[in-house]
Amino acid sequence: MVMKLRSFLLVLYVSGISLAQAGNIVEAPSTKNKPDTLQAQPKSTPMPDEFKAKLKLANAGDEEAMVDVGLAYMDGTEFLAVNEKEAYRWFKKVADRDNTDGDYYLGMLLQNQEKYQQAEKWYRRGAEKGDAYCQYAMGYLYEHGIGVEQNLKQAKAWYAEAAEQEHANAQFAMGLFYHDGLGGGIDYQKAREWYERSAGNNIAAAVNNLAVMYENGEGVEPDAEMAIYLYRQAANMGSATAQVNMGDFYQEGHSAIEKNSYQAMYWYKRAAQQNNIAAQLAIAKAYEQGNGVGKDLAEAFIWYERAAQNESQDAGMKVAEFYEKGLGGVKKDPKKAVEWYISLANSDGKEAQIKLAELYVSGELKNVDVNDILSWLLIAQENSIEAQNQLAIFYLTGTGVAKNTHRARQLLEKAAFKKNSDAQNNLAVMYARGEGGEKNIFRSVMWFERAVELGNETAKGNLALLKQNNGVTGKMLQYTSNVTQPSKQAGGD
Repeated sequence: MVMKLRSFLLVLYVSGISLAQAGNIVEAPSTKNKPDTLQAQPKSTPMPDEFKAKLKLANAGDEEAMVDVGLAYMDGTEFLAVNEKEAYRWFKKVADRDNTDGDYYLGMLLQNQEKYQQAEKWYRRGAEKGDAYCQYAMGYLYEHGIGVEQNLKQAKAWYAEAAEQEHANAQFAMGLFYHDGLGGGIDYQKAREWYERSAGNNIAAAVNNLAVMYENGEGVEPDAEMAIYLYRQAANMGSATAQVNMGDFYQEGHSAIEKNSYQAMYWYKRAAQQNNIAAQLAIAKAYEQGNGVGKDLAEAFIWYERAAQNESQDAGMKVAEFYEKGLGGVKKDPKKAVEWYISLANSDGKEAQIKLAELYVSGELKNVDVNDILSWLLIAQENSIEAQNQLAIFYLTGTGVAKNTHRARQLLEKAAFKKNSDAQNNLAVMYARGEGGEKNIFRSVMWFERAVELGNETAKGNLALLKQNNGVTGKMLQYTSNVTQPSKQAGGD
C-alpha cells in the first residue's frame, strides 16, 4: 500500500473556554488558542524525465506509480496541465485493484469537485477496509456534514479508528473532541493523552493545545512555565497559533515571562508570514497604538488591509474607518468606506450592519435600500444590544417601518438593561417626553444616571438640563449624536 502524500485538511473549531488571563480564550474562529488548521503534506513536482519513467511504470501496472501519475494530473505540474479526467482514470485503476489508495484519492478528487456524496462513497469503501486516511476523511465528513448528515458521534468513531492506526491528525482530532466534549462529554485526561500521542507524531497544533491545558489547568495543575515552554516548542515547530500565543504572552506580560513588546512583535511577524489573521491584527494594533513599535498609522492600515483581505471582519471595519476618517495618510473617501461596510454587511458582519443603519438614520448614507438595513437589524437584534438600540431608532423615526414608539421603547429597554449607554440615554429621553408610554421623570433621571456612569456624554448633558428644572421640556433633551432627532414628529402610539 502506498504511503499517502497528503493528509486531509482538517478545519477544526473549538468552543469558548475561559482562561485565567483576560483576552486569552479558546473560541472560533481565530483567537489565541484556536488550533491550527492541519496543512496538506507537501508533494514534490517530478521533472519531465522522472514523469516519463513514472508513466512507464504505471502503464506496466505499478500501483505506486499509478497514484503518482494521478496526483500529477490532479494538481498539474510545471509541464503538465491539470486534467481531472485523467486523474480519475488513474485513481480508478488503483481502486479496481483493491488498493485503498485509489479509494482515498478518488474521494479527494471528487470532494474537490464538490461531488460530496460520490466522494463519501469512495472514502467509506476504503475506510471499511481499514485504511486510516479514509477513516480520517470519513470523520471529517461527519464532523462538518459534508455529503452526509452531520453527526459528531460518528465523526469521533471514525477519527478513533484512524487514530489507533497512528494517524497523527486523527489523534489530534480525538484530543480536540475530548477537550471540547464534541460527540460526547469532556474528558481532559483523554484529551491530554491524545494530544501527547499526536505531539509525538510531530503535530505542532497538538503541542499548542497541551500548552492550553497547562495554562488553563484543564486536567492538570495550572503551570504557566510549562505552558510557555510548550507554546515556544510549538511555535518553533511552525505553529502560527503558538507563535501568536507567544506574542500575546510577551505583549501582556505574565508572572512567568517578562513583558517585552519587541519580542511580541517578533512572534507576531513570524505568524503573519504564514498569513495568520490574529497576528496581522496584532501587528496592526501595535502600529496604531505605538505599542512596541513607533506609532505609524500608515503601516497599521497596511496590516489591517492584509487581514481584511483574509476576511477578518474586525480588520475590514478598521479599513473602512480609515477611509471614513482619512487616517494614516489614507485619502478621506466616505464612498469607499461605505463600500467596505456594505461588503462586510453582506458577509453577515453585525458591526457593519449596525454602522450602515447609523449612517442611514443620520442621513449620511444614500442609494442603499432601507429594507436591506432593516432586515440586517431584525436578525442582529436577537443577539446584539447595539442592533436593538438602532432598530429602536428606526421605529422611533419611522425609518423603513411604520412609526411605532411603543415598540421603540420596548427595544430600548432590552438594550438598556444590558448596559448599552446609548439605549439608556434614548430610553431616558422617551420617559421624559412620554413617548411610547407614560411620562416618568423619575425613571428618566434613573436611566440618564446609569448612562452617565458608563461615560455617555450626551446623557450627562441631558441629566444636567433635566435637573435644572426651570422650564426644561422633553424636546430640549437630545438623543445620542448618531441619531437624527425625531422630536418634531415624535408622539406616543
